[in-house]
Amino acid sequence: MHPRSPMRNRRASVLSLLSACALLQLTACGDTEPPVDTSPRTLRLLQTSDLHTNLFPWDYFTGKPDAKRGLSKVATLVKQARAENPDCTLLIDTGDTIQGTPLGTYYALVDNAPQHPMAVAMNELRYDAMALGNHEFNYGLGVLSKFKSEVGFPVLGANVRKSADGSEAFTPYLLKDVCGVKVGILGLVTPGVSTWERAENIPGLRFEDPLETARKYVPKMRQAGADVVVVAIHSGPDKQPTGSASNPASWLVDYADASKWADRGNLPGENQAVQIAQQIEGIDVLLTGHTHQPIPKMLLRNAGGQDVLLIQPNRWGSHLGQVDLSLVHQDGHWKVEGKDSQLREVNDSVAQDAQVTQLVQGYHDQTLTYVSAKLGTTRAAFPGGYAARYVDSALADLINTVQEQAAEENGHPVDFSLAALFTDDGMLPAGNITLRDAYSIYVYDNTLYVMEINGSILRRALELNAGYFAQWNPSAPPDASNPESAKVSSVQNYNWDLYSHIDYGFDLTKPAGSRLTHLRFQGADVRDDQVFRIAINNYRASGGGGYSMFKEGKVLWTSADGVRDYVARYIQSHPDLDPQDVNACNFSLTPDLYSYFFQASRGPVKCSAH
Repeated sequence: MHPRSPMRNRRASVLSLLSACALLQLTACGDTEPPVDTSPRTLRLLQTSDLHTNLFPWDYFTGKPDAKRGLSKVATLVKQARAENPDCTLLIDTGDTIQGTPLGTYYALVDNAPQHPMAVAMNELRYDAMALGNHEFNYGLGVLSKFKSEVGFPVLGANVRKSADGSEAFTPYLLKDVCGVKVGILGLVTPGVSTWERAENIPGLRFEDPLETARKYVPKMRQAGADVVVVAIHSGPDKQPTGSASNPASWLVDYADASKWADRGNLPGENQAVQIAQQIEGIDVLLTGHTHQPIPKMLLRNAGGQDVLLIQPNRWGSHLGQVDLSLVHQDGHWKVEGKDSQLREVNDSVAQDAQVTQLVQGYHDQTLTYVSAKLGTTRAAFPGGYAARYVDSALADLINTVQEQAAEENGHPVDFSLAALFTDDGMLPAGNITLRDAYSIYVYDNTLYVMEINGSILRRALELNAGYFAQWNPSAPPDASNPESAKVSSVQNYNWDLYSHIDYGFDLTKPAGSRLTHLRFQGADVRDDQVFRIAINNYRASGGGGYSMFKEGKVLWTSADGVRDYVARYIQSHPDLDPQDVNACNFSLTPDLYSYFFQASRGPVKCSAH
């Protein structure tokens, strides 16, 4: 055959083509696939939680900068953490994102037309997923649905179901490939939503047990090929360390050691993160929220003998949570060989991210204008903080007066009211009062309830109320320079209520549960079967803070407006508000904590603790 014959040329062309295919491993030429990189790697999970619309390092309630908060600062930490591990990092939020500051209020209730500022910032940071928080429902499903449509990532809530048929109301979980690893992210929210939230804000929804929901979905995610399973849950540990919760080592103590852990006073099922970690196999990490605590790391042994890592980055953008998982490839799957976590703190040395700041600056400026509007005036200051908690103060009496008037104006007069002073910064100055000042004394979006209760409920609530204080030891009293030393560290300030129109007192030298010294209404001792109508916020009425006895009462009326708005209207309609006009003496503590801690700066206080 001639060396240049057509047959020889065709054979050479075919051989050349096959050689090229083999060399280049082109799948178009056959079934050969490129080799999979199975070298060990680190999967990094970054977490925010309980941002509560804190975009900027700014406290809208005091009108002052706060260098230790804000998503615009967290953004800097996110970008730093990503740069350290650029190809294998996920960013996840665990809820309570769109409510909490006047910025959240303004862009939910005053002007909900623009894209939500939290959506703008979170899209810029390229979040991968978000779990619902209980406060996502505060403004109703319309506001939530709009926010959900504006973000470029799924909003997860596996245990939020449709009441009609039990089907999924939100996306339950996300499966995402990152650096060759398939990561499953299950979203859960505390079922307390159904207790705390107004019915009109959650129509057609029910909130199922997170533990049982996780038991159902974790195996599904594994069967779907998840190499790593992450539970992003707006719920935390049901206990906290009896020692200093700010000490990272305190969170590593064996959870079974009852002497090292104190109950948080949860609603049933409110905080089940630990139980989920311990009882359900197949979970690698729990990213938690809701309890507003910095938890760098907890390790919890599950039923299969594996350690599950739990972390929580506190609130308001004060920290960025970081979990690093060391992965190795075995038997065709990725396996977690090691795990560690830390909290990156937002502080003075962390700058705001320029891109996020530029995108949301206008929202912040509009909020400042909103809260600076003048409402009214006062003749004298209404002090706050511990100086207003440890005595029958004008500030607490003002909030109770507001609640009583709102109830009466809506056709439901009450016998008495109860209210808490949520923060140490809330107070009213002397002179001009702005919307910011009004909001500072009532920072939460609670609504108002009128309830019917009996004397037994009242008595039990008051005894629980007194558990706010540590037992007083006369031979070793607390540090007189530190008012906080008189209280139990694990009890939040918003769980100490001050009442109007009943005469009562506590002896703090007695053990918790037997401190009530007297309880009278209109001069007569209160009977257990005596019926009262009370003004109370929705959180407490629903058993929040461990006050389950209120759930035995009967709800007569619920407000459509928030207590905070009633406070603002009251101040606006009462010019030259005088603390002496609202302050009434009906409460006492033994010993007199006000005198013990504040004698030197007592000033013109109408009511003492005597």
